[in-house]
Amino acid sequence: MTVATEPGVIRELIRLENDALNYRLSWFLTLHGFLFAALAFAWDKGAALIVVLCIIGILSSLSVGILLRCGIVAMKRLEEELPTDSRERVIGRERVIGRGYTETPAIIHVFLPWHFLPILFVGAWAALIVIRVWCVA
Repeated sequence: MTVATEPGVIRELIRLENDALNYRLSWFLTLHGFLFAALAFAWDKGAALIVVLCIIGILSSLSVGILLRCGIVAMKRLEEELPTDSRERVIGRERVIGRGYTETPAIIHVFLPWHFLPILFVGAWAALIVIRVWCVA
């Protein structure tokens, strides 16, 4: 067994990837809080600024959504690297993605924050462009 396949090393890599996922999601939500605050101040200032803020919101949602997905895939791949005999011993009840995650129907996965929030925010920003540019004169 090499160092790269040591269960403790793999478990630490999973933990680090989980922390990175948490940081990405926190950054994502903080950024959108600032963008929505800027939107509130800019709403009466003109449609061009609103469109720019919405485009930033859409692009950052897509970018972070891809990063979050990559993080989940990385954690799953790391977990698969664990030797079969040590997988349960090392992960046990502390499984990063959670036992419930793998046991729930696929449609439920769409509503998990790392899948759902980027999609929700892309829709919200797109709706705001439509509302401000075409509905509000």
